[in-house]
Amino acid sequence: MTASLSAVSGGTTLNVTLPAGTGTNVPTWHFDAQRSGLNAAEASLTTTNVNPQNFGKLFTYLLDGYAYGQPLLVSNVTISGGTHNVVYAATENDSVYAFDADNYGTGAPLWQVSLLNAGETPITNGPILPVEGITSTPAIDLTTNTMFVVSTESAASGTSFRLNALDITTGAHRSGSPVTIQASMAGVNAGTLTTVCLQRAALLVVNGSVFIGFASCHSGWLLAYDEQTLAQTGAFNASPNLVGEGSYASAGGIWMGGGGPAADDLGNIYVTTGNGPWDGQTAWSDSVLKFNAKLTIEDYFTPNDYAYMDCADSDLAAGGLLLIPGTTEALAGGKTGKLYLVNTTDLGHESATDAGATQTSWFEDDLIQPYPASCTDPEGNTWTTDINSYEIFGTAAYFNGSVYLGVTPTTATAPAGVRQFTYSGKLTQGNYTTPSIMENSRGTTPFISANGTANGILWMIDHGQPLQSADTQTTATLRAYDANNLTDELYNSGANSADVPGYGIKFTSPIVANGKVYITTGHDPVTATNPQGELDVYGLK
Repeated sequence: MTASLSAVSGGTTLNVTLPAGTGTNVPTWHFDAQRSGLNAAEASLTTTNVNPQNFGKLFTYLLDGYAYGQPLLVSNVTISGGTHNVVYAATENDSVYAFDADNYGTGAPLWQVSLLNAGETPITNGPILPVEGITSTPAIDLTTNTMFVVSTESAASGTSFRLNALDITTGAHRSGSPVTIQASMAGVNAGTLTTVCLQRAALLVVNGSVFIGFASCHSGWLLAYDEQTLAQTGAFNASPNLVGEGSYASAGGIWMGGGGPAADDLGNIYVTTGNGPWDGQTAWSDSVLKFNAKLTIEDYFTPNDYAYMDCADSDLAAGGLLLIPGTTEALAGGKTGKLYLVNTTDLGHESATDAGATQTSWFEDDLIQPYPASCTDPEGNTWTTDINSYEIFGTAAYFNGSVYLGVTPTTATAPAGVRQFTYSGKLTQGNYTTPSIMENSRGTTPFISANGTANGILWMIDHGQPLQSADTQTTATLRAYDANNLTDELYNSGANSADVPGYGIKFTSPIVANGKVYITTGHDPVTATNPQGELDVYGLK
């Protein structure tokens, strides 16, 4: 069964014939709990038909604010008596939308809800402009058709975080939803979780629990909630006793480049943490951490140059974490540009020359050599390590024996985009994309679509200069490459004026399902009054 429609995009009417949905779901950030970024059930898009002649922007849904989180998609959802493939988006205005993923119609959502109560607004003086509401990517439990969303709101009584559990067919709150997120811990640095923190990391829903990470405050937090009762079941503070120092006096924030905690098949939870103190006992900055479901630390890996990372604001949690499918290896990296491959059965702790890691390597030391860098901390200690001419702000994707990682250059001469690494117990450098992405763009997290091991396509958003960049903000570019040969660019949304999306939003990544690609961008710059966001939908024309 197919559906036909006419949609207006960039002033051009596109007549589109849409195949019936194949039932693919993207219920969480980067596709699954391992954060693989791989949809291996994509039968419609191929390396032959994805090109500027046959593929492009089909339509754009407007949103009431910016969507910093990734879209989610569930196929064959019954809403108001009709069955739809549904794409979901959440905005900084604390709104959640459900749209038909294939058919534009009038452009109206299937449903739209505000998570604000009477008298409430999003936060207006936070780090995200012009308002801060829903910043992270929600997560959906397909067994209960429930979406979990963290909202931030301001009222006369103060500001708060809330955990919302929504029915994906109506947008209505489940029983007991929402609950105010609260956490406190004894110690001179832990204190109480407040909205000074930023809830940027994507949510993780696994084995009946919701996991939520926080950063941008005095110390990072990771919280666990029971899906059914919304009762808090675990709380971790990254440094309850030791205080951060320097220009960014935080301690172990869970940023993960907009990505989120990962989980293995045994239910263990993994995160990376940001700058701050480390002692291997209660202070856990700049580390890969492994938890049980109650958030008790089971194991850790800390780079030997953690003191430099803290001193130079080169946190490991700038990037996310990939659990390589079919293995016990995890891959992480941050602002120093070094890649850390660690074994989840024995993460390796902290050791000279990082001997506990399976492998440490670089994105492009065959192209530009690492060089020594130093910094001096507030106590007058000087720390030195090797870094390279790029930073990692994304999460790697996996396909057919290869890992794909995107980076941000720190010099105009550094070739930096997405690179393929073949994996056979360790990583070997391979092809990389051109052109390079811009400095200060905060990198890219790729997504792979494939039909089994065939027709692998790497999708990436080149953010240009994204919203809130210190440089002039630019529109984003959606790019597609043959995953087996990243030198072959299949598609570039800049080739046709009708395909150009909105302004880039740092850390955002695409999703691919049922023959379509979905990205969120800014319809208006930050300087506009009440700027809108976009959900841009691409597919075969």
